[in-house]
Amino acid sequence: MLSGQIPKELGNLSILEIMYLDFNELTGQLPPELGRLRSLYVLELGSNNLSGELQGNYSNFSSDQLAWFSVAGNRLTGQVPSFIANWTELSYLSLSGNDFGELPLELFFNMSNLRYLFVSDVNISVFPKKANIKKIRYLMIRNCSLSGGIPSYIGDWSSLTYLDLSFNNLTGGIPDSMKKLNLSKMFLTGNMLNGPVPSWVPDNIKDKADLSYNNFDDGPKKGEGKLNIEPNRNSIRDLTDKCGGKPKYDSLYIDCGGEGTVFDGKEFEADSATSNYYSAPRKNWAYSCSGDFGSKTYDSSDYIKNVDCGVCDSAATQLYNSTRLCPLSLTYYGFCLFKGNYTVKLYFAETVYQSDEDYSNLGKRVFDVYIQGKRELKDFNIKEMVSGTNKTWTRNFTAYVGDDHLLTIHFFRAGKGTFLEPRFFNSPAALSLNGPLVSGISVTANFKVRTGLSPSQIAGITAGSVFASLLLSAYMWKMGLLQKSYLDDITIQVQGDQGDGESFTPKEIIDATRKFSPKMEIGRGRFGIVYEAELPNERKLAVMKISPRNSKQQGKDELQGEISKLKSLDHENLVQLLGGYSNKDLHLLVNEYMQKGSLQRALFEPNSTTTLDWKARFDICLGIARGLKYLHEEKRIVHGNINPSNIMLDNSLTAKLSAFGLATLCDEEDPFMNIEAKESRVYIAPEYSMGKAIDTVKADVYSFGVVLLEIVSGTVSAEYTPNQEEAKFLLDKASVLHDEGRILDLVDQKLASSYDRKQALTVLHLAMKCVNLSPTLRPKMSEVVSVLEAEISPQQISEGDDTPSANSGGLYDAFSRVLEIDPIS
Repeated sequence: MLSGQIPKELGNLSILEIMYLDFNELTGQLPPELGRLRSLYVLELGSNNLSGELQGNYSNFSSDQLAWFSVAGNRLTGQVPSFIANWTELSYLSLSGNDFGELPLELFFNMSNLRYLFVSDVNISVFPKKANIKKIRYLMIRNCSLSGGIPSYIGDWSSLTYLDLSFNNLTGGIPDSMKKLNLSKMFLTGNMLNGPVPSWVPDNIKDKADLSYNNFDDGPKKGEGKLNIEPNRNSIRDLTDKCGGKPKYDSLYIDCGGEGTVFDGKEFEADSATSNYYSAPRKNWAYSCSGDFGSKTYDSSDYIKNVDCGVCDSAATQLYNSTRLCPLSLTYYGFCLFKGNYTVKLYFAETVYQSDEDYSNLGKRVFDVYIQGKRELKDFNIKEMVSGTNKTWTRNFTAYVGDDHLLTIHFFRAGKGTFLEPRFFNSPAALSLNGPLVSGISVTANFKVRTGLSPSQIAGITAGSVFASLLLSAYMWKMGLLQKSYLDDITIQVQGDQGDGESFTPKEIIDATRKFSPKMEIGRGRFGIVYEAELPNERKLAVMKISPRNSKQQGKDELQGEISKLKSLDHENLVQLLGGYSNKDLHLLVNEYMQKGSLQRALFEPNSTTTLDWKARFDICLGIARGLKYLHEEKRIVHGNINPSNIMLDNSLTAKLSAFGLATLCDEEDPFMNIEAKESRVYIAPEYSMGKAIDTVKADVYSFGVVLLEIVSGTVSAEYTPNQEEAKFLLDKASVLHDEGRILDLVDQKLASSYDRKQALTVLHLAMKCVNLSPTLRPKMSEVVSVLEAEISPQQISEGDDTPSANSGGLYDAFSRVLEIDPIS
């Protein structure tokens, strides 16, 4: 990431055509010398910290050459210069998220070649009476004090697919002329529009129409999935009026994005809905969320982000593990609060923009915080405030609740920070996940309520009586009075073969393993030993006993919560976790039993009766890939221990991943150093040996690549001499053969010629991409699956470069395609 000022010497590159400097930490003023670049076709300076004004000599840019100009997400000031209108070939213009003054909209509305216009946070009084931008595809004029009605001439822009006029002062209705448009998305949030919602809106809008925070009548019932009109100004007023002037509450605690937790002696309410608008069951609070992430990869399900143990150094881990995230505007309402002053405490942690693999660590999340209409935080950046990610930050504010008994907390992205350009709109990069986020909200009265005990006081008394009982139980446990029968008194709920439930005591499970007899051992790994359990009803289970040195120092309820989360995972290429038990020094995971055992046994043990022909091997490769794709991209879980011992086979030789998610249950400072067997270290990504001991999806991809080589070759990844002093490494051999163009020499000789040559080449080339030393150059598992399913070739795997490149068509042709292709369609 670049920092410092833009060198003025760049102005000497007279034949420079494209300049991309976005997503950096550049500061200072724009050098006037850049105005000499008359060959410039693209100037992209978005998402930096540039300041000052747009230089006057930028008017020297060639009027028939410059096609792309973006300074979005900076700190530029002054008036927007009128000479921009002279760039007659300009197709893309983005000025949003700065501190510009008034903007002459009528000038830009006559730039006939303009296809993309993004403007926010400037002063624009009204729409021009006329417009000549019929090629426009994307139009955003957000938070610009724009008043009056929506002009009917917008309906003449037949190319328009994206319209954002949110957070202005627009009045009237939606013009009928707009029903001629083929819009994908329309945002009219936060205006004063009224009247009926036209019936054509849900029919004509392809993906999403957000009309919330207006005065519309009830909208059409059809299209509710993509039409959002709640809350409107009346619905908030209705919830406020339900108090009837009789307040009920003197406190409010919300676990934003979470399932509810207890922290600092207070019970934080669950807030796990994924809708745009939600009202709590007690009607004591509600939230609303508006905006759009811009990428098809992300939708309303990403309004909640779960990061297991993301903030492990915090006493409030559970509070920060889940976060509510909104693309543009997030508002919380507290209802029926007593009149008076309150302390509002907000809990933040940047748990989204943190990954190297998806480049989200480049993201800058900047937003404002308003409490009771007063801006308390401006241009707030969590990462800057705490100097990094996964660190917590809290701040107390004082707010006054008046006669309406309503408290409003508003988080709003004014446009600074990361601005996602349309060229990224179909990218899965987590850079899309911009917008305000918050982990928790605490509201407590600065006064005593004289109307009897408050709910929090009642809860405190109840908790006190329960606590006394718990103290007595804890004392009895410590004295050994409860331990003797404890393993008989509790039960483990285990999912049955037909989906029904069975109950076993921990003692019954232990007895079924013959008290963890070595004869019942069927596998072992980084986190513990797996035993076969033979139950009295002849059912077999696989029981993992987690090593005490790996077990996390966390509460029983928290561990049970993690186990419940892993039990909910359901995929044909995952071993089903059926149940678990966690208490003191005994931690058990109960899994379904795999008849064919592990891939390790099938491939490498001499006494194995399992035969793996080419079809079986290829299907196993594909099954592992599909399982990892599910974990990585649907559940955001890193496996952390991919090797043949943790890949199980059922009777039909379907591959199933086991031992997944154990990183959330176990502590391990350095997996590379903690692995006792040398043979197991070859599956660990090389970045671990360099001190980067953090499990990532790209480390899983590396391990997967090593396993692919073993499956195709039928050879273990490391063969040691008897004295353990020397070894032959499969990866070394594969690298040499790959460089010499003889990679097929690696295929297992047992297969003779009875294998698919094309498939073998595909798998081997894919394996070499997976074991790349650079994590960022390894493919995503979705790409791996696409290759194995013959949808793309290994050569078509992206390497993270979303920018256009020069090819046989030249730079201009490449950029023309970017400007011509509608990113949403």
